Amino acid sequence: MCERFSLTADIVQLQETFGITKMLTSYRQRYNISPLQQLPIIISSRRERSLVDSRWGLFPYWARDSVNADYDSVSGKKIFERILKRQRCIIPCSGFYSTRTEGKNSSSVRIVLRDQPVFGMAGLYETRVDPRGMQHRTFTIITTMSNRVVSEYTERMPVILDREDMDLWLDSDTTDLSLWNSRIYPYAASRMDSYPVNPRLQLDELETPDCIVHYDPGTLTVKR
Repeated sequence: MCERFSLTADIVQLQETFGITKMLTSYRQRYNISPLQQLPIIISSRRERSLVDSRWGLFPYWARDSVNADYDSVSGKKIFERILKRQRCIIPCSGFYSTRTEGKNSSSVRIVLRDQPVFGMAGLYETRVDPRGMQHRTFTIITTMSNRVVSEYTERMPVILDREDMDLWLDSDTTDLSLWNSRIYPYAASRMDSYPVNPRLQLDELETPDCIVHYDPGTLTVKR
């Protein structure tokens, strides 16, 4: 699963990596993003890619605050068909966190790509209008089976898209869902790395550059 991540790229890196043509929300670097928070995602319309504000946690009528969606499960459900066809998005990320608990102690790691300061995670978004006429956009992160780097900490990992797959994922004209059956897979473990970080990042209020700093494994445990 992906329950926390960071986005530390500067705005130029973001625009160049994802080909963003419209900035429809403000941007700042984030060090400890957690569910239900507002953050920028990338959507595509009329061949333009926009950075827009969205809340992490899908809440349509069939699911409440869903922060992750297992592709193997959603791809076979009729109720997801419309969203998979037309409402795909990319969540920019610099590294995601995972926590391992053993007894009363827990330790945390940050998982990154070795050669990319920012990468795209596949997502789905939904827009709804509340009784007051206010529009709300929410999203969920698509997950798949973990590779050997991530599997040490969790069974599922975000679907990370290469540039070619990002283009296809954001193409609203691509509605043949069978195309994704061979493209949704764990990212190559050889291109990923992990390192220990401060386990206090489990606290939502901790939002400082210290979150991404390498920690001495001997100081990592936190008693519950």
